[in-house]
Amino acid sequence: MDRLEQLAAQWAVFADKPDARILCWLVDPDEHAMVDAFVAVEDDEHAGQTADLFVPLQATFAPGRYGAALLREFIEKAAALHAGLDDATTPAWRPPAAAPNAPEPLPLLQACQSFIDHYKLPGLLALVLTPAEIADQAAFRQWLESIARTGLPKLPKLRLVVLDDKKAPALTALVQAEPDRVVAVPADLDMPSARLEISENAGNLEMPGGQFRHRFVQMSNALGKQDLVAADQHAQAALNITTAQGWFALAVPIHLAMGASLAATGRIEDANGRYASAEASAASGESAGDPVCTKLRVQARMCRGSLLIHAAAWQLAASLFAETLPMAQATKEPGMIIDCYRLASFCLEQSKQYQPAWQQGVNGLAFARTVDKAALATTTVAYLGESLARLCKRSQFSGSWKRIEQELVNLLGPKWRPTAHLPRGAAT
Repeated sequence: MDRLEQLAAQWAVFADKPDARILCWLVDPDEHAMVDAFVAVEDDEHAGQTADLFVPLQATFAPGRYGAALLREFIEKAAALHAGLDDATTPAWRPPAAAPNAPEPLPLLQACQSFIDHYKLPGLLALVLTPAEIADQAAFRQWLESIARTGLPKLPKLRLVVLDDKKAPALTALVQAEPDRVVAVPADLDMPSARLEISENAGNLEMPGGQFRHRFVQMSNALGKQDLVAADQHAQAALNITTAQGWFALAVPIHLAMGASLAATGRIEDANGRYASAEASAASGESAGDPVCTKLRVQARMCRGSLLIHAAAWQLAASLFAETLPMAQATKEPGMIIDCYRLASFCLEQSKQYQPAWQQGVNGLAFARTVDKAALATTTVAYLGESLARLCKRSQFSGSWKRIEQELVNLLGPKWRPTAHLPRGAAT
């Protein structure tokens, strides 16, 4: 709650600036969730402290069509907002018709002003832009600069919110180019202290559960500071508790967190040892009858596979992913199963074993046909499609591309390809 109040105070200062139009919140990775919580709280009619309406939008950024994608998402959010109104007599808002060949992003801005006028909003309308993917960071910065200069100054009740990495900001040039209209604000929430305070207030620190929780928090905070020595000490203390209590599942995230941090610093062998320990703990829990450990064991093996990919040990990685497939199938998690097919295919392709790579890919696509489309949309099947597209450039598979492409369209729609994989210029 203290952190939410800090964000609310930062927002209030920004909102009071007469010329400010874009808030660039500088956040650490562990602060993103607090911004999400702030937006959610402010959009609750009982919990919100401001008169402003925040609308989170996650459309993928692609040059030339971002405004249109935002408008489509905004229209969907507006319909949901109207459905939640207490007053059923309030007429629903309809976006104004865009003029033919209207320049990007004019239709979006016109729709926002129409929405503000229709509902007579007492405060500001804030679009919180967190693109699911940014194909071109420089183009995204240019898009924001253009809208800050030409569109937003004419709309006194519209604001944009974007998040930027505090340690390596990508939008510094934008802030420098438009210092009055684009305001950079460090969130500075000190989440490590918040986590410790929450754990301390939760109590039970004399009991194994409370002791494990507090050690886990201390380990996480040490990893955030890249202090691997302190992190290892807290990790070992937490593992001693899991061993004494037979908490196999709780040992796994300790090993995975340590493994990821070791891998990031180049200590690949140590990281692999941690991932192997995570798998061993999960296997012990699986033998003890804990169904959660089946999924955790697959996750540990996928982490080991990522290390092998990093080391370009393609054959070993392909074998590991293929051997993990039956375990993934036991979890009944479509995302895990498709990842096994996809990564096995990718590794075989990299080792120039094209026929086995093709077989893994088409087997993965065959499995995808058995998955509910809503669940399929959350998987990486589109990237499996990209692997098959590359293989179809080889003569022995080229005759299959039309069939494969049609299957991908049937599964994911005509715009199935990930934006980052589109040919240069195709997004426009």
